[in-house]
Amino acid sequence: MINLLGSVEVEALAREESVRGVLVRMALNQAEQADREELVLLEKALELLLSRFQALEDDAS
Repeated sequence: MINLLGSVEVEALAREESVRGVLVRMALNQAEQADREELVLLEKALELLLSRFQALEDDAS
């Protein structure tokens, strides 16, 4: 299940100079020291976060 945290897309998002980029970097930093259970939670949280950003972008267009 832990695919999103190590994905190329997330790595690209982490380089953004935006609120989304900051939050992705925070999740990646936390993941560096997380155990398996915490990684699962971070993965779910990041998935929810990114889906909310996508929903906001969709609403704006």
